[in-house]
Amino acid sequence: MMKTLMLIALFMVAFVTAATDVTGRWTGTVMDQFEVVYNFTQDGETVAGTTISPDGSTIKIANGTLKGDDISFTIDVMGGDLPIKGKVTGDIMKLTFTMEGNEIPFELKKDAKK
Repeated sequence: MMKTLMLIALFMVAFVTAATDVTGRWTGTVMDQFEVVYNFTQDGETVAGTTISPDGSTIKIANGTLKGDDISFTIDVMGGDLPIKGKVTGDIMKLTFTMEGNEIPFELKKDAKK
């Protein structure tokens, strides 16, 4: 009986861990005016990837983690790390960052797989 319960628990943990996968292209709008694109890669709980700056240059996503549905990462903005954090629910990522003391929320949607 104990072995059965342990096996069920192991499968449930494996399912929950595999359930959230952010790999792919995500798009959205910040402050209802700036369109953003993030391309995420994921290896277990480690998240990396790139985004595009307003001038068109590529910015690396750093310090990325995904634990359950909680995601956090940083991007370089004018030579400083900008922490971004939020939650992933299916194909929706609700994120926030703080700029000049104001918390800025935004939402990304995962592009449909082709």
